[in-house]
Amino acid sequence: MISPTCSLHHLDEIAREAWTSNYDRVNVLSKSEMLYLALASGRMRELTPDDFIAYAVDRVGAEWMSHMLSVWRSDSQPNK
Repeated sequence: MISPTCSLHHLDEIAREAWTSNYDRVNVLSKSEMLYLALASGRMRELTPDDFIAYAVDRVGAEWMSHMLSVWRSDSQPNK
């Protein structure tokens, strides 16, 4: 069994790819994982166009949001 932290680090890797508009590894994710990815990468419109940010934050939950904030706080947004 994969630990939740290991799983989140895996999602963080995919989110960094999504930052660059590389969505090759997103099709096999669960709804919660996809919402985490969309929030972390800033790609809500591209990855989950029918969902609202408030819904995504609620669905992802406090533990995953806490992880996201601690990991992504020091990363800069991609240049576009």
